[in-house]
Amino acid sequence: MAGLKCSYCGESIRYHGTPNGIEHTVFPVKNWEKLVSTVYDANNERMHEEWNVPGPYLYRADTIWEDFEDDYFEVWICPHCGTVAVFDNSGIHVRAVYTPIKDVVEINRYAEKYVVFSDYEWEKIADSSIPVSEIPTKFKISYHIIANDDYIWLLSSDFESDCCKVYKRIAIAAE
Repeated sequence: MAGLKCSYCGESIRYHGTPNGIEHTVFPVKNWEKLVSTVYDANNERMHEEWNVPGPYLYRADTIWEDFEDDYFEVWICPHCGTVAVFDNSGIHVRAVYTPIKDVVEINRYAEKYVVFSDYEWEKIADSSIPVSEIPTKFKISYHIIANDDYIWLLSSDFESDCCKVYKRIAIAAE
């Protein structure tokens, strides 16, 4: 069991390793596209695309954590106030905190784009053994996010959809 204290509201956030809507897995779009286009042979060995050998090849999605460990990061969403804690790649240290705001801030459509999976959806992916190319059609992205250093814009269905929520980065003391 892991836990941290929300740096905005001060409430305790606990994650038990089973889905509870707190932990989310985040991929920059370029890394997500890499994941779903990577080709594996029958032994789950990564293949070079230039080999162009016909497929499909089975991909054991339950090894996704190891196969793409540098391509994603995790965020926790406080169930009390909605504050987002962004972890570094180690998954141990919080590198940024964003809190929901009511202000309307114009979306920067040129900022970095991300796809986010709730722990409920991510567990379905990580527990499946299906061809990697089928992941985008079988599993639903929970949120689309556009982010820069100051704001996160949460979008419900795709990168052109209307903004659901805006989060502003807050300064946090070093822990």
